[in-house]
Amino acid sequence: MESQKLMKTTRQITVIALLSALYSVLGSASGLLVGPALRGYPAHLFRGLTMSMTAAYSRRRWSTTLMGLISGLIFLAIVPAPAPYLLASSIAAGLVYDIVIGFGGHYPESSRMRRRIAAGTVLSGVAESVVALAILTYVGLFKVTSTVLAIIWVSAIAANIVLSLAGASITMLLLRRFK
Repeated sequence: MESQKLMKTTRQITVIALLSALYSVLGSASGLLVGPALRGYPAHLFRGLTMSMTAAYSRRRWSTTLMGLISGLIFLAIVPAPAPYLLASSIAAGLVYDIVIGFGGHYPESSRMRRRIAAGTVLSGVAESVVALAILTYVGLFKVTSTVLAIIWVSAIAANIVLSLAGASITMLLLRRFK
């Protein structure tokens, strides 16, 4: 009995680690391949995909928070420019996703429900964007009027939501196909 539990835990940790690494590689590579104006946006698609897969396939509470921590540390180490906001925003996204999935339900079951996946993805995307944009605004990256700054915030949050949902939709299709 104890060895089965250990094997299940090992499998769950392996899923979390592999999907964290996949997100970090895809997010970093996509950032290098697109122009400066679009840098970071493809990573939202990959975050939505890998975060929802992490929760759905590990079925472990706090799995996406751990994914956010792992991928945030990887981003901190490999992104060429100093980007500590990536760590904070990745952890925020994972934490919010876990809270939404686990709220009022049994996490292993909720992590595979389409409505919960969609809600978790949307709210974690908002959390990720708000944390990243707040840090970038605070350090003075955006030297624009308040109207332009509001447009930047709204469009960045909207893009994150749309791209994250697109990625999570792939997970939802996989879950439906391979029940």
